[in-house]
Amino acid sequence: MSSASLKTIQSHSTRTTPMPRYTMLAVLPCLLFASVVPAQADEHTQPMLKRLAGVWEVEEGMNQGEEIPEKELEGTIMKIEKNMIVTYDREQREVYRALFTLDETKKPVHIDMTTEMKGMPPMKSFGIIKMEEGDEFEICYALPGADRPKEFKSPKGSKVMLFEAERED
Repeated sequence: MSSASLKTIQSHSTRTTPMPRYTMLAVLPCLLFASVVPAQADEHTQPMLKRLAGVWEVEEGMNQGEEIPEKELEGTIMKIEKNMIVTYDREQREVYRALFTLDETKKPVHIDMTTEMKGMPPMKSFGIIKMEEGDEFEICYALPGADRPKEFKSPKGSKVMLFEAERED
């Protein structure tokens, strides 16, 4: 823009004081940054509890070192809401219910579960959990009375369960 054009613009704007150039330069990066930051936080920066909420289809499983046949897992889903996890078999019968807490300060994230099954006393299980790329997660936990696993494995003869699930909803 020519200096004559600037003078013309400035002479027509007698009601307001023009913004000094150094102020414009200071504001410009803020405006540029604001235009590229997404309105909502990325889903992977949200707390895991919020990311876990929903319905999950169990894709693979290990029971104390033994692979659970795909045919047996078919139709098995987990519903996670707030601090409750409920697992249903293919006939929609409840097979597991537990209250849980997460400790995201631990790596991998720790999950502590307390069963809430009718006719059974509450039992505690300690495990680890991680979100995978996309809409998948893995959960690895010890049966009541056993120590929390340190890695996502279910060795033969262990008292460790391992499941992989994919978001259904």
